[in-house]
Amino acid sequence: MEPQEKILKTSLDLFFKYGIKRVTMDEIAKELGMSKKTIYQYYKEKDDLVNQLFEIELHKHQKKFEDVYSQAKNPIHEIMLISDNMREMMQNINPIFFLDLQKFHPIAFKQFQAFKENCAFKDILRNIKKGKEEGYYMAEIDEEFVARYRLAQIDILMFGNHFSFDKISFTKSHELILDMFVYGICTVKGHKLINNYKKIKDEE
Repeated sequence: MEPQEKILKTSLDLFFKYGIKRVTMDEIAKELGMSKKTIYQYYKEKDDLVNQLFEIELHKHQKKFEDVYSQAKNPIHEIMLISDNMREMMQNINPIFFLDLQKFHPIAFKQFQAFKENCAFKDILRNIKKGKEEGYYMAEIDEEFVARYRLAQIDILMFGNHFSFDKISFTKSHELILDMFVYGICTVKGHKLINNYKKIKDEE
């Protein structure tokens, strides 16, 4: 692994575990077993490291969404696959990570907001339109409003102060909110398909 790649991977692991603010460049260097001087050969400061890290990670997530879309058999299946990916990612993230991003790293936060608008929103909107066409989502829902609502749910979870995550984990909170969203817009046909993927027996 190249030094720059190793720095990025180690930094991301530490940021996810402890939050961004609590992790110093000294701690990153210690974890890597290299000097801060070596790190500063690639990154001018911690903020520069965070900005470059986010640019790379968001690109990876965009590619992952594209892969999910190509694998999905239908809009419901796509949501189930995205949910699996989000669960895998969030189980390793301390919620303080997102609050630190918003408060202390405006450039990276702006990148994240642009990613939501240019990638996530468009993917959600496409999914909703296709789901309506195929009879999985209710025909009367306003597509753009529902897509914006889904993004608002994500913002509330990541950047709000509404949840403490002491009684229910960050990962479980996301799963619950996603379930409430998708079940709320589905037709009976959509509900049955979700339950089939979740291996839940339909109730009368």
